[in-house]
Amino acid sequence: MAGLAGAQTPADCEAPSGKYINMTVLSQCPESMPSDIPHYSCELTFRSNGMVDIDNGFEKYRLAYHAAGDGCRYVIEKATFQGDMYFVCEGDSVIQLMDSAWTKLPSASIYKRLKGPDGKDVSFEHDLNDRVIAGEYAFFKEGQLVPGVITVLSNGQLNGMKPYLGYVLCYAGDCLEETDPPSRTIELLDIKGNRETFAYKTVGGKMAIEFYKLGPSKPDEKGGRSIGPMVYELRTE
Repeated sequence: MAGLAGAQTPADCEAPSGKYINMTVLSQCPESMPSDIPHYSCELTFRSNGMVDIDNGFEKYRLAYHAAGDGCRYVIEKATFQGDMYFVCEGDSVIQLMDSAWTKLPSASIYKRLKGPDGKDVSFEHDLNDRVIAGEYAFFKEGQLVPGVITVLSNGQLNGMKPYLGYVLCYAGDCLEETDPPSRTIELLDIKGNRETFAYKTVGGKMAIEFYKLGPSKPDEKGGRSIGPMVYELRTE
């Protein structure tokens, strides 16, 4: 297993700090979304007091962790109902989480600590946005080209697509059941704080992003909205 062979210096085995994001999941986007890939968590944020924040996309909780007294191995206490979970440090920015008993996959999950241009830790959502939708596009509304360029930023902002100023990709939680048949969905946020949900489809990676109108919500029923016609399209060329 990578990171376990050979001698390692004490610096390699220092307790992690900051935010680590699940690269095993992210490396498969946009072809697959996090909801399609078995995983224990999207982010692990290590605190200086021996606690780690677990974020799986729809819930967050905090657990204790400690050195296992065995090289670079650490233990997240009571990580699942089955008990503790190990992880292995590889330098100061990569860990392997031994989560195969949870994911049923043959190998551990790789998490990395990434820094943005501002020097802050990159979040899972930021990297997901970057891989799935961020970029500059021509904008088509109901099939007609709208003058100007649309810029979709990794931080969830939209420029040039009025009245919308921001967006949120669905990757976990109740929003996964918004449509029938199931589809990827995105919320667009306007200047008044209103949120409108669309089904969307990526074409050729990010060569085009198609947005589809949704039917009305069903009374006393969560989700199950029908998918209507395409209303917006973003194209890279």
